[in-house]
Amino acid sequence: MQHRFIATSIPYMNAGPHMGHAMEFIIADILARYNRSSGNDVFFLTGADEHGSKIYNKAKELGKSTQEMLDEHVALFQELGTALATTPDDFIRTTDRVRHWPTAQAIWRKLEAKGDIYKKKYSGLYCEGCEVFLPEKDLDNEGNCPIHHKKPTLLEEENYFFSLSKYEDQLKKLITNDTIRITPEFRKNEILSFLGEGLNDISFSRSADKMPWGIPVPGDETQVMYVWCDALTNYLSGIGYSFDQNKFTKYYPTYLHVIGKDISRFHAIIYMAMLLSADMETSKNILVHGFVTSGGEKMSKSLGNVVIPEDIMKTYGSDALRYFITVGGGGVGDDIDYTPTGFHNHYNSGLVNGLGNIANRTSTLFCKYYPNGSDTDGFILDEGIDGVIISAYTLYKESLEAFDLRAGYVAVSTLIDLANKYFDEEKPWTIKDDPGKLRDILLNLVEILYHINILVAPYLPRTAEKMREIFSLTDSRLQDFSLDAGFRLTAGNKIMRLTTIPLLFEKIS
Repeated sequence: MQHRFIATSIPYMNAGPHMGHAMEFIIADILARYNRSSGNDVFFLTGADEHGSKIYNKAKELGKSTQEMLDEHVALFQELGTALATTPDDFIRTTDRVRHWPTAQAIWRKLEAKGDIYKKKYSGLYCEGCEVFLPEKDLDNEGNCPIHHKKPTLLEEENYFFSLSKYEDQLKKLITNDTIRITPEFRKNEILSFLGEGLNDISFSRSADKMPWGIPVPGDETQVMYVWCDALTNYLSGIGYSFDQNKFTKYYPTYLHVIGKDISRFHAIIYMAMLLSADMETSKNILVHGFVTSGGEKMSKSLGNVVIPEDIMKTYGSDALRYFITVGGGGVGDDIDYTPTGFHNHYNSGLVNGLGNIANRTSTLFCKYYPNGSDTDGFILDEGIDGVIISAYTLYKESLEAFDLRAGYVAVSTLIDLANKYFDEEKPWTIKDDPGKLRDILLNLVEILYHINILVAPYLPRTAEKMREIFSLTDSRLQDFSLDAGFRLTAGNKIMRLTTIPLLFEKIS
């Protein structure tokens, strides 16, 4: 058993959740569930980034207190996580003065003691939408922020700075040799290319009169911490850095960060440099995902193409959205393009006609012929089926250890396709006059269905719970969905009993 700390980035609380947040929650939850079913001790963290001028100004615009607005937004994100059946062990808020503030301030002091924080006057182009200072080379041809399409504001302040440039060579080495493993490879290459251009020291605080909503800088309350030492230290406060040393020792360093491509530099460069400055071990893995686009365009209110996760789930259910995020794109880290037709086709072909079809056909036919159960005496699982099950587990584990969720689901699909093909070829409904052959065919199908149930559980947890009812089991590995390529349900139960259940997925026209 390994102790594995998995964390999403923490969404910025200036608005409610969108499809990109749903995507990140789903990816992280699948990997957390997979690790638990593999026998690992997992701590899965998400949370909320709640400080900054944009949040403060938005609350004033709405006529609400900043905390009141934040509480409303946080509730929306937590509701989305629940609707998606995600399983975080904790939700850390950067406004948490008991757990997070002491952590952020303790890390500041460590960096300061190292000589890596200093004060200077600074003039720079500040994008309030990004909450970052942007170098001119990162602006578009019209001098706008490439994300928010607005000109940044020229600000001149005296701030504290972090000596990021000091860690440039060390970061290059750690990322090149995969001590910090960035997935996919092309994102790793982007980070190395950025490092190759040279790092500049970064502003680490803002004047409290310009950004009053933040964590005070230790020893200087005229300044508040900028996003880096504030929000990025959530990965430390979330596992007890300042208040539970046993938990922190158990789960640190971070096994996996799941983050969006737009913030990969912040995590792979700034946060890793902060850890090095604090003489702490860097994170092991950074998984960089793409965006959910809409009809080939980035989702935007101005374009009218924003897709609301809750609207999809009202029609199709949460597992359908989890399935689409898994199989709807290309390679690891690529964007996933949503269209109503594309989503609908994935749902019908993969879930209704694939998984739902074989679960229904197998359980219905078995219960028809064996309403009181069937003995398994003398049954030997078909050798070819046995081999495919073993191969599926191998592909599944290799894929998910590499964070390739799509390839992992291919392993599940291999068993779904095998079962549907075997059912169609053997035609068990036509051989009721040969009870021995009929029993063996149905037991082969039951064994495949059992392993489909095990492997699909991290991806489609609510569907897996429904499927589990088919087997009417109380003493099998199915109880905790533990992965075991060598376990055979038909070998471990003298009497096999199944139960019919409602359709897993209703066909939607």
